[in-house]
Amino acid sequence: MLSLLPTFISQLHMDSLAANCRRLVIVEGDLRWATNITQLFSEHYSAMLWAGEDAPESIVHCHFKTAKKWLGQETDGIAINAHHGIDANVIGALSGTIKGGGVMLLLLPLGWKSDANISPFMKRLSLLCAEPDVITLCQNSNLPVFKPWICESHSHVDFTSSAPRFCLTQQQEHAVDAIIKVAAGHRKRPLVLSADRGRGKSSALGIAAAELMLVRKMKIAVTSPSFACASTVFSHAQQRLIDADTTHPHRLLCQGSELHFIAQDVICDVADKYDFILVDEAAAIPGDTLIALLNRHNRLVFASTIHGYEGTGRGFEIKFKQALNKKMPQWKAVHIEQPIRWQVNDPLEQWVFNALLLNAEYSTLETLSHATISYELVTKAELVTNKNLLSQIVGLLIHAHYQTSPNDVQQLFDDSTQHVLVARSEHHVIGCCLLVEEGGFDDDLAEAIMLGQRRIKGHLLAQSIAAHLGLKAAAKQSCYRILRIAVLPVLHRQGIGQQLLSRAEQYALACGVDYIGTSFGATDELVNFWHNAGFTPIRLGINKDAASSLHSLLCVKVFNHNCYDIWFNDAELLFSASFSAQRVEQFQQLAPELFLRLYRNQKSYSIDYQLSEPFIQSQLDGFCLGALGYDYVVASIETRLSSYLLSDDCTRNAELFFAIAKVMQRQAWTDVISSFKFTGRKQAENILRQFVSENLI
Repeated sequence: MLSLLPTFISQLHMDSLAANCRRLVIVEGDLRWATNITQLFSEHYSAMLWAGEDAPESIVHCHFKTAKKWLGQETDGIAINAHHGIDANVIGALSGTIKGGGVMLLLLPLGWKSDANISPFMKRLSLLCAEPDVITLCQNSNLPVFKPWICESHSHVDFTSSAPRFCLTQQQEHAVDAIIKVAAGHRKRPLVLSADRGRGKSSALGIAAAELMLVRKMKIAVTSPSFACASTVFSHAQQRLIDADTTHPHRLLCQGSELHFIAQDVICDVADKYDFILVDEAAAIPGDTLIALLNRHNRLVFASTIHGYEGTGRGFEIKFKQALNKKMPQWKAVHIEQPIRWQVNDPLEQWVFNALLLNAEYSTLETLSHATISYELVTKAELVTNKNLLSQIVGLLIHAHYQTSPNDVQQLFDDSTQHVLVARSEHHVIGCCLLVEEGGFDDDLAEAIMLGQRRIKGHLLAQSIAAHLGLKAAAKQSCYRILRIAVLPVLHRQGIGQQLLSRAEQYALACGVDYIGTSFGATDELVNFWHNAGFTPIRLGINKDAASSLHSLLCVKVFNHNCYDIWFNDAELLFSASFSAQRVEQFQQLAPELFLRLYRNQKSYSIDYQLSEPFIQSQLDGFCLGALGYDYVVASIETRLSSYLLSDDCTRNAELFFAIAKVMQRQAWTDVISSFKFTGRKQAENILRQFVSENLI
C-alpha cells in the first residue's frame, strides 16, 4: 500500500487544488503506521501541522490545549492524532486554518469503529466517516480507488476588483466599503461583520485598513485573542502598503499612518489613542471588553465567525447586539456568505459542520397548544441516531448561550453524569434542560476541597459551596446542577421554563439527591426567574465572568431537610450578610435593579446604626428643606432606605434606582450623574431630596 500511496496523494492534491476544495482522510492503523502516512502527505502538503501527542520531528506540531493559537493562520494540511482521545474544539479550530486544496488527516486506532468501549460521540463520528466524500486509509485494507470531488454547485460570480483592493468577491468588496464608512462616516455607528470561516472576513479588515492609511493619516488599532489570530489582517494590509515600514513588531507604518496590534486585555486602556479600532474574532474576546470598548470609542468594527471553532458566533451576535441596541442603536451589520479560501459546499467544511453541529438549527415552531407538550429524558443512544432531535437541542443551546462550544456538544454524548431533559410538542423541541451529577465526596476529600488543597474536575456547585463558603457538608451530600436551560425565543414567558425546572426537580428527587442548584450570569430578569422557581441565592461571584461580563450567582433548592441544619441555613444567612458588607466595594457597580432583587431576599435585614427614630426624622426633614447636606444625613437616609427596600411599599422606578446607586452602593456623584443623565450634582441632590420626601418620611 505504501508504495502506491504517493501517487494516490498526488492525485488527491491536484484534484483538490483544481477544485479549490479540502478533503477529510481517515487514517486507521497503529500510530507508527499513521505517522508514516502523515509524513508522506507532508511531502505534498508543505505547510503541514500535527495536533496532539507523539508528533514526528519533521512536522510542526501543537498540543490540543494550544490549538486555539492557530486561529487566523493558514495551513496546507492538519494531522489530528486521536489515538489518545479526540477533542471536538481542536477539530473546529484547526479545520478552519486549512486552505483550499488542503487536507485534514484524522488519525484513529485500528478497529476503532468496532470497539465495544467506543464513546457515543465517536459512535456518531463513525457514522459520519462512512459518508461518500470521506476517504479512509486502513492499515489492513487495500488503497481505495481515487474518486475526484464533484462540486454540486455551479454558481459563478463574474467579478473584478480594481487596485489596490483586489477583493475576490463582490461581498468582500461590499464589506470593505462598510468598514471604511465606519472610519470616515458618522460617529457611533459601529459595524458587526460576520461570516463563516474562509470568506475573507479578516482580509477585508486588512484591505480596508490599508486603503484608509493611503488616503489619510490615521492610527488604527487591531485587537484579537492573539497576534497570530490577527496575522491575516496585517498580511493583507502589508501587501497593499508597498512602502510600509515593518521593522516595528506588531506594527505597520506608512505615510504617517499606523496599523498597530493591541492585546485584548489592554485595548480599553489605550482606545482613546487611536482613530479607528478593528476587533477580529470578536466572539472569542470577553464580553465585558467589547462592551467597555463601546463606552470608550466611537468608531469600531467587530468581526466574528458564525460557524467556527467557538461554536458561538450566532449566540455572540444575539447577546452582543442587545448591548449595541442600547448603546449605539445606529450600528450596521454585514454578512459575507460566499467562500474565498475554498469552494462552495467544500466537503471538509460540510463534514465539520455536521460532526460538530455548528450548523444546528432550533425548531421554527411559533405557536402551540400546551396540551401537546411532553417532558422527557433523552438517552445517549437517541442523540446518536436521531439527527433532527440532536440538531434542535444543540441549536437551542447555542442560541441561548453564546459560550456553547464543540466540546460542550461532545460532553452531551460522552459525559455519563450529564442528563438531557426536553420539552417537546410533537416532533418540535421547544425547551431543553441539562443536568449534571455532583458532590457525594467522602469526608477527607470534602475537607481538602474546603481548604483549597484539592480541586476535582467538574462539580462546580458542590465545590464552590465548600471552597468559597467553607461549608464542606454540602460537598459530602449529592446534588444535581442545572447546567443549561433554554426555551424557544418565541415561546418565552409561557411557563415552559418553569415546567422544565419542575420536571428536573422531580427527576432529581427520584434519583435521591439532597439538593439541586445552578450557577448563572446574574441579571434582574434571571434572578427573578430562579426566585419564582423557589431557588435561593447563596453566593455572588466577586469577579465578573470574562465572557458574559456578569457576576455569577449560585442558587440552590434543598430537598433533604437535614441540609438546613448542617449547612443551608448558614449559607443563606452568610449570603445576606456578605452582600450587605460588599455592596459598597465589590458590588458598588452592580446594576441597581439587580441590587434590589438580591437585597430583597428573605434573610435580609435593614441597616441599624442605633440612631433614634426622632433624630432620623429630624435629619431627613432638614435634608428635604435644604438645611442639611447629603454628607451629614447619609446614615439616616440609608437606615430608612434599607427598610423601605424590604417593605411591600417599595416601588421600582428610576428615582429608587438612583437612590440605591448613591446611598446603598455609595457610587460617586460623577458616576450617578452620568448614569442617570443628570445635569450636575445640584439636580441630583434635588431629586434625592424629593425621593426622600415622598418615600422615606
